[in-house]
Amino acid sequence: MKITSIETVALLDQGKASETVVRVHTDEGLSGIGQAESPSLVIEAIIRCDGGLEELLRGEDPLQVERLWQKMYAATGLFGRRGVTIAAIGAVETALWDIAGKALGKPVCELIWQSCCTVTEPSEIREKVRPYATVYPPGEDLDEIAERFSLARERGLRAMKLEEWPGGFAHVSPKRDAEVVRTARETIGKDRDLMIDVQNRWSEVGQALDSIRAIAEYRPYFIEAPLPADNLAGLARLADTVETRIAVGDWGFSTRFEFEEIMEKGRVDVVQPSSVRSGGIREITRIAEAAYRRGLICVPHAWCHMVGVAAEIHLAAVLPNMPYFEVPIAFPDSPIISELIEPAIEIDASGMIEVPKRPGLGFALNEDVVKRFRVAPH
Repeated sequence: MKITSIETVALLDQGKASETVVRVHTDEGLSGIGQAESPSLVIEAIIRCDGGLEELLRGEDPLQVERLWQKMYAATGLFGRRGVTIAAIGAVETALWDIAGKALGKPVCELIWQSCCTVTEPSEIREKVRPYATVYPPGEDLDEIAERFSLARERGLRAMKLEEWPGGFAHVSPKRDAEVVRTARETIGKDRDLMIDVQNRWSEVGQALDSIRAIAEYRPYFIEAPLPADNLAGLARLADTVETRIAVGDWGFSTRFEFEEIMEKGRVDVVQPSSVRSGGIREITRIAEAAYRRGLICVPHAWCHMVGVAAEIHLAAVLPNMPYFEVPIAFPDSPIISELIEPAIEIDASGMIEVPKRPGLGFALNEDVVKRFRVAPH
């Protein structure tokens, strides 16, 4: 089997969502899907340019996934190594795992199982995994926050994330932050986990400390992106001072190399590699293993990118330090989020998702949605 082409599928639901999907095709009719949280026009350029990813992979065996990742990484090193090029490589790599699983008749989780050198974890692949839901935007006021978090609770989710918005987190005061977090906590109850995403809005450690101390009584599971992404020294000071977990990794970080630096210099408690930006499925297993060796957890990002969510399901099935992964509850919803892949991802009454036993990722693009919302790369 040989790779014949790589396709960029740009989707746009005007005013609601924009998605970039990558599809790798082979001469035996098998294709695989991946996704990049990056502008479709940029991903298309990385794939199509002279010496780009399609030219590099055309004629190659798609089952040699890790060798092909290295081929892409090495060949794009002068203009890549990090950022959007890694997002494109990761999307292609995810699609290659999807093809490999289909060719071998196995789900991706069976192909990516990785030992983290532990004597305490079983070697079995999990049959069910647990998501957390990012409720975004959280609402215009406290009443709307309560309404939207009630919806997440009613769907059976055991963990939810509250995002920064103009009504709180650096925009007003620590007192206001406490009111917002208290509303979310009272809505979801004491027996669920509540994550907080500040989206890098606190500008200095003292400001962050004031708010974290103000909301500590509401037991946040972690505080995500508290400071500007490049402020690793500040993150270290913060993580060493507070008891609440500090989480970092969504905001453009990519590859195991940047995450090693986050863990060593930033001293964070939670790493958040993106399944649609940080380099692909195998790269996340390497990041998670590095975190495991340090006693840290890995909670990957995907937000509203549903092919990325499908990849997360397989990662969570095999990694011992991945207690949660991200799924969206978006306002407004869009078919290119909630209807993009089929069969639909189902959350059961205990807040769990069944790991598919179908070959590859176990999900296909909804071609009706693709036809309805496809646009030229933009």
